[in-house]
Amino acid sequence: MLQALGEMLLGLIEWKANVGKLLARLLWSGTGMMTENRSDDPAYKKNLQRLIEHHRRFEESKE
Repeated sequence: MLQALGEMLLGLIEWKANVGKLLARLLWSGTGMMTENRSDDPAYKKNLQRLIEHHRRFEESKE
């Protein structure tokens, strides 16, 4: 009896985890923000470019 209850509980936990992953994927896909690779993300590229330019200006001001 306890084994069956334990298996049901584990199944429920696994099901909730899968539903959570599915909802997260749907949310990110719906906003267009999900990418396979971080470097493909337009916001990441833009922020990285800003950071590079900021450091370049900082280094030039030190000279």
